[in-house]
Amino acid sequence: MKRTLEIEFLLDNAKTKTLSLTDPKDDLTEAAVKAWAESVIAKKALMTGGAFPTAYKGATIRTVEVEALA
Repeated sequence: MKRTLEIEFLLDNAKTKTLSLTDPKDDLTEAAVKAWAESVIAKKALMTGGAFPTAYKGATIRTVEVEALA
């Protein structure tokens, strides 16, 4: 199974951006993700399309089952 952590940010241009990270830790908590996201926002560590994240919108873990064709 493939797992991806998806963190959604609100941007200063009124759009949203989702950051996807593969293989998140099993014991990852919402509080830890939110704290990291708020740190990124405060430091202006990310920019996408000329816009900076201004707020943390939420996070999810997407699980996908991948099956190779034989």
